[in-house]
Amino acid sequence: MGCHSVHIGGGEPLLNPEGLAAVLAAARDAGVGVEYVETNSSWFTDPEEAAALLTGLKKLGLAALLISISPFHNEYIPFKRVKGVIAACRAVGLQAFPWINEFYREIDAFEDGTTHNLEEYTAKFGGDYLKRLPKRYWVHLGGRAVKTFREIFPARGLEAVCADSRSGCRELLDTRHFHLDLFGNYIPGLCSGLAIKAEDLGRPLDAEAYPLLTSLFNSGVAGLLDYAASRQGFEPAAAYISKCHLCLEIRSYLALERQIDSPELQPLAFYENLGG
Repeated sequence: MGCHSVHIGGGEPLLNPEGLAAVLAAARDAGVGVEYVETNSSWFTDPEEAAALLTGLKKLGLAALLISISPFHNEYIPFKRVKGVIAACRAVGLQAFPWINEFYREIDAFEDGTTHNLEEYTAKFGGDYLKRLPKRYWVHLGGRAVKTFREIFPARGLEAVCADSRSGCRELLDTRHFHLDLFGNYIPGLCSGLAIKAEDLGRPLDAEAYPLLTSLFNSGVAGLLDYAASRQGFEPAAAYISKCHLCLEIRSYLALERQIDSPELQPLAFYENLGG
């Protein structure tokens, strides 16, 4: 379908180095380039072990690691591990791509052997720190980002949110940067929790097999709301921070409350792990 190079993300690919090695070998054999592998550095424990692992993967075609650097990651990953992965890349001649390097100094202002939550960042760098982050770091207001930012950004009335996309969610067509998950699902518009089976790509979608995506594409979140309210008993709140916030709430309701077994609402674990 015209895609000749990929990147490999997660989750965390390096938690399964044998699986990652198999993917790199398969890409090499198929003539598909691997631009980089994303890592959050959670796997790092020892410099020599890391260097040996990366050396083996380099022989299979690994050229670069995109190394996640952000306050969001530092909530779970001690910065000492990130530094260790960067050093291991340099030691074996692998390109390190810190994303985003702009955060390095402020994360390094904390003790690097442990994790630090967003409240600590707010206390150190100002009460508006969290609000300023989306201007520095691309944040899609879906998934857990809604939980993080819903108290930060102003909510808008239901009608205003629905009006944003009554002509349809054209973001679903965007293939400039796209993802396929390990279950064989294409994720349209980078909207996690929405799925198209990989074997259905390359031709028009069957509206009966994909009613939720059909509603979103034709009528936007307003169409999805009409479907969920009239057929599944969904009761919307009075306000949401964005159309993506409303879409996520509807999909979570359908997946968890109504327990709809739909190929569009995959993987189910995405919804199960969103939290309150």
